[in-house]
Amino acid sequence: MNVIYIDVLIVLNIYVNYFLVKATSRISHTSLKTSGLVVSSVIGSLFSLVILLPHISFLLMFLIKAVAAVLIVIIAFGKKKLREYIRLTIYFYIINFSFAGIILSLRYFFDCETITVNNTFVYIDVSLFSLMVFTAVSYFSVCFIRTVVDKGACCQGDFSVIIKNNGRSVSVSGLSDTGNSMTDMFSGKPVIVCSEDIITKLTGDKTEKTDVYDILTASEKIKGTRLVPYSTIDGTGLLPAFKPDEVIIQGNNISRSVDVLIGIKETAGRAVFNPSILS
Repeated sequence: MNVIYIDVLIVLNIYVNYFLVKATSRISHTSLKTSGLVVSSVIGSLFSLVILLPHISFLLMFLIKAVAAVLIVIIAFGKKKLREYIRLTIYFYIINFSFAGIILSLRYFFDCETITVNNTFVYIDVSLFSLMVFTAVSYFSVCFIRTVVDKGACCQGDFSVIIKNNGRSVSVSGLSDTGNSMTDMFSGKPVIVCSEDIITKLTGDKTEKTDVYDILTASEKIKGTRLVPYSTIDGTGLLPAFKPDEVIIQGNNISRSVDVLIGIKETAGRAVFNPSILS
């Protein structure tokens, strides 16, 4: 019987839960606050102590797992509608099952005796470097699958894009366009493109600056300003963008908070987004 160190067990599960929740956010295109991510990872790790208990019946184990998953989702993503909680919990389960499958594959193919499984919870006695590499590969694999799925997404209809920032809110007519495949290379977040006039609406400030990037960086009310590379039939360039507090897309019986950046470019007063962020 393998020896299980409680401190290693807790730290291991905090680390893994962090990336499981992060992957859920990425694959569902749902915004996530760092505080919720950290707290949910810690709370979720406490459920791993069940591995120390004697064998538990399937029904009881199922209930414990269900409570853990729902609690982690609620803490991580904050206040949502019931339908959103269900969608996020399903994504969280899918990612967990994928992770479990990889664990079992490692145990089978490499005959790894440092992996202990009890009451469906896993304890892995591995080096920190190996854990970092394994988790990173798993996370980016999920992101790659999300990217492939996004390419086939399609969503038509009338939409409203609500942008919230620094206590202000702006509602813009939304346009679903598969041609907008713009993504921030550093954060991996999709970019919704809006006209320049939303800056004044969000900040309430008037400025004499003519360069959009200078306007964004000069404003104390807008955070996370960056330049995002883009390419069109007319050429390539850098699009000024920023991270608002929240973006909600409504339409076609959908109301969803999405984790995106707002890019500034002339769009005839509309917010142009890729339909994949609603899938």
